[in-house]
Amino acid sequence: MKSKFILVAMLLASLSFGAAWEQSASVQNIKAAVSSNKPLVVGRNELVVTLKQQNKPIENAVVEVKAFMPAMPGMPAMESRGKAVRQGHGSYKTTVSLDMRGTWQLHIFVTTKEGKKYRLKTSATI
Repeated sequence: MKSKFILVAMLLASLSFGAAWEQSASVQNIKAAVSSNKPLVVGRNELVVTLKQQNKPIENAVVEVKAFMPAMPGMPAMESRGKAVRQGHGSYKTTVSLDMRGTWQLHIFVTTKEGKKYRLKTSATI
């Protein structure tokens, strides 16, 4: 009986943590974790981008996220951009709109306070 209770508790815990979405990207010595506290959906999605350089948070950067799906036969290209707002500790929050199911390309544009520009690439599937 005790083992069934533990199994149910573990299942419920995994469901509550399994709802989040996260991807990572890196370029040169910049690492980004892109996440959402809810599963991605068709429509508006709030994303948090956490940036690190040599394991230290990147503060005071300008961050923009572009989500796009290239054109396909019978369908035009789709794109959504969101300028991120600094949250502190290297985290930046933005909203992008994903207008249909499928795989979306995500490009994260970062301009550091020193003026260096980076583009990190990953993808999201809904």
